[in-house]
Amino acid sequence: MRGSNPKRLISLGKKLFEKIYRRKQCCWHNHDVHFMAREIDQWLPQGVESLLDGSYNPRMLKRMYLPNEVIDHVHLSDRIYQHLMLKIIKPTFKHVMNPNCYHMQGPSGVKRATAHIQQVLQKLKPKYFIRADIKSYYKSIVHYKLTEDIKQHYHDTKLISMLENIINNPIEAPYGDLNPYTGIALRGPLSQFFSAIYLKPLDDAIQKMDVDYLRYQDDILILCKTKRQLNRCKRRMMEVLHERHLKLSRRKTRMGKIEEGFHFLGVSYPQTQPEDKTDTVTARIVPHARTLRKARENIKQMVADSVSRSKIKSYLFRWLCWWATTSGIWERETLLNWFIESCWESEPLQVAHEIQKDYFKKLHSSPLPF
Repeated sequence: MRGSNPKRLISLGKKLFEKIYRRKQCCWHNHDVHFMAREIDQWLPQGVESLLDGSYNPRMLKRMYLPNEVIDHVHLSDRIYQHLMLKIIKPTFKHVMNPNCYHMQGPSGVKRATAHIQQVLQKLKPKYFIRADIKSYYKSIVHYKLTEDIKQHYHDTKLISMLENIINNPIEAPYGDLNPYTGIALRGPLSQFFSAIYLKPLDDAIQKMDVDYLRYQDDILILCKTKRQLNRCKRRMMEVLHERHLKLSRRKTRMGKIEEGFHFLGVSYPQTQPEDKTDTVTARIVPHARTLRKARENIKQMVADSVSRSKIKSYLFRWLCWWATTSGIWERETLLNWFIESCWESEPLQVAHEIQKDYFKKLHSSPLPF
C-alpha cells in the first residue's frame, strides 16, 4: 500500500460517505449513519491509517434474512475503507485480470462485451455456443483457494493480510456467530474483484483456445466455429470448475448450435445465418424478455411505494438512454416501442405512453419535461 496519499484517500472517503448519507439521512435518528456523520473526522483518518500500515481488520458481517434472499451486510465504515482499498489496487488490474473478464472494465463493460459479440457474429459467424451460468457463484467461492490466488498475483504482505481478513470475516447471525469457509459478501465493494480473480484460471485456459470467450461475473459465453472446439471448451471448462469447487446452473446453461439464437447480459442475439440473406445480424438483436420484465417490475414497485410520477418517468427514460448507449444500435424510440409491446400491466404502460407523449413527440421543443 506504499505510495498512497493519505489526504487524497481521506478526501475520497468523505465524498463516498456524502453520497451514502444523502440516501440514508432520512433514517431514524439512532441510525449509525448519523453518528458517523458527526464523527467522520475521527473514524475516517484512523481507517485510512490502518489501510496504509496494513493493520485494517473489518467488523463482523451482519446476516439479515429477507423473504427471498439472505444478505451479509458490510458495515458502513468498512464499505468506505474497502472502496478506498479498491482504488489503491485498481492500477494493478491491467497486469492481473484477464481482458476477457468484462465486469472489471467499469461501467462500460456491458457495452464493450455487447459490441464484441456483435462483431463476432457479423464477421466470423460462429456455428456453436456455450452460454453458462455458475450456480450460487459467490456463495461457492472457497476461502483458502481465493487466498492462494491472491498470493499468486500480489506480493505485498500487508495487502495480502488485509484481503485475507476480509475474505475470512466472521458473520454475526441472529442465532450465533458463523465462521464459514466458503462464500463472500455479494454486495461488498471487493466482491467483483474477488469474483474476477477466483475464475482467472478459467479465463486463461479458454483464452488459449481458438474461440471467442467472454465472462461477466458468473455469466460465461463461448462462441465456437466447429463442434470439436465446442467439445474441447466444454471439457476444459468443466475441469477448471471442478478444481474450483463450482457447478453449472442447469436451468440457465445452454450449449449447442446457434440456430435459434441465444442471450447474454440482457440482450437476445439471432441465429448466425438467417434464411433472409439480406437481413443483418444487428438489425435483429433485441432486448431479452427478462430485461423488459425487470424494468416493468421496477416501475410497478415504484408505483406501489407511492414514488412521484416525475421520478418514475425519469427512471424509465434513464433506462432507455442506458440501453441505447450500451447496445450501440438501438434508438430510444425503438426501445420504448418494444417496452410498450411487452406491457400488459396498466401502470408501466401508462408511464411508457406518457414518456412517448411528453418527450419523444416534443423532442425539439422540450428536451426533458421532468
